[in-house]
Amino acid sequence: MLLERHGIDLYPHPFLGFTLPPGHRSPGLNTDEEGFRLSDSPFGTVDTKTWLASGGGGIFLGNSVAVGLAATSDRNSPPSHLAFISGTRQLNLGLCAAVSLQELAAATPFLHAASTVVIIGGGSDFVNVVGSLDPSGLFGAISYERTFADLAEIPLFDLATLASGEAVPDLESRRRKRPKPAAWDLADAVPRMEAAARRRLEHLAFLARAAGERTRIVFCLQPFVTSRTRDLSPEEKARYDFDAPVFGILHSTIEQNWDAYAGLFAKGCADLGISFLNLSAGLFEGDAFADTVHFTDEGNRQAAEMIHRALERAA
Repeated sequence: MLLERHGIDLYPHPFLGFTLPPGHRSPGLNTDEEGFRLSDSPFGTVDTKTWLASGGGGIFLGNSVAVGLAATSDRNSPPSHLAFISGTRQLNLGLCAAVSLQELAAATPFLHAASTVVIIGGGSDFVNVVGSLDPSGLFGAISYERTFADLAEIPLFDLATLASGEAVPDLESRRRKRPKPAAWDLADAVPRMEAAARRRLEHLAFLARAAGERTRIVFCLQPFVTSRTRDLSPEEKARYDFDAPVFGILHSTIEQNWDAYAGLFAKGCADLGISFLNLSAGLFEGDAFADTVHFTDEGNRQAAEMIHRALERAA
């Protein structure tokens, strides 16, 4: 989607895993020097430096839905829409395909100055844990697990040597051998889904403790859109095949269990005292979705309105 919509790819980041290309400039999507998408506000452009220098405000965490991957401009991302609704700077810390542990890493330098924290996600956790080769790993599952596993076979400085275009003598002898992964079965999907929800709720509890009692937090479960979860508009049908199995063999499993997944978060967030907002596909009107998970500009606006109301209730 990044290549198709924006002609860009992901770049490694030592703490976050990967980001959009740092310092990217285009008519539709721009990033700061850390690779976070710029957002707009009544006070001008917001990036990591200006947000901190201006005394903070709200932060957005999450995956490509929080980034606003299908938005036609930085002005039309969810944080930008919320900034104009609320009159508060909103820093876009979304990471494409991020899981909850990466969101914690992204939030860490900014939580002390955050008046609100909005998280839009959940999908990456579900997909990665259900499809992981090692779902019980110490740090959990991550997007592009197999790519990282291939990279981790080679010593760090040898990777840098290869990236510079030089050869590494006896590379095969230095390659780390990986243990054979356990057998995977689609029947494991439900317990893995439950494990994904538990891990995210643990990270939400950690985030809430780190942010402090005065910071309002709303966790928003992203939508999952098919012809069965939403009455599609003519514009949506003309743009995209919402029954295409974009998550492969996991697609129908995700759809069948999405409501149960939402229920786990509703209860878990209530137990933690954290506001929960289910951005269910059926709540949106008109031409709101660009594909199975991403909002159009109008969908981003509607989502920001719902988030604003949820933040007001959390005050």
